[in-house]
Amino acid sequence: MQNTEEATPERLAKGDVTEVYVQEGKNQPPEKRLRSSGALYALRRAGTITDAHIAAAEHWARDYETGVLGARDPEAGKKGGLPDPHVIMLSRAAAVRRCEYVRNALGQVGETFLHRMMIDGMSVQAMAEAMNTHKLRVSGAIDLLLEQLVEAYQGMPGGLWH
Repeated sequence: MQNTEEATPERLAKGDVTEVYVQEGKNQPPEKRLRSSGALYALRRAGTITDAHIAAAEHWARDYETGVLGARDPEAGKKGGLPDPHVIMLSRAAAVRRCEYVRNALGQVGETFLHRMMIDGMSVQAMAEAMNTHKLRVSGAIDLLLEQLVEAYQGMPGGLWH
């Protein structure tokens, strides 16, 4: 995940940057962060993946940020202009359950790929270098992973998906 100062005007103009609020500590206010996944959007521009893959990856990233990192869920309800603590906790718990479901469906390696791509914002090239392999292998792995992620979300029990 990138800090707000690292997002260039070019990245913002491409539309591959999402604003999230992450709470670093229990007693600290949420901090504004920008999430970017150049790898994901580069694969979409190349025609390797579809909008369904993008939607699934973005949904996973939002769930991970909300449930695991403690970000404020942008879809959590508000009451009187202030976030409703009950809704926030229910939203966070649901996000954690969905992340656990995805991890069980895709395995630790799949979750690591998703984390590197969606949370760390690593490019295909950077992932290939970190894994000491060729970038074509990484992009193929991401393609398969995203296909499995879409399938996992489609097969997710109704109570978890919504």
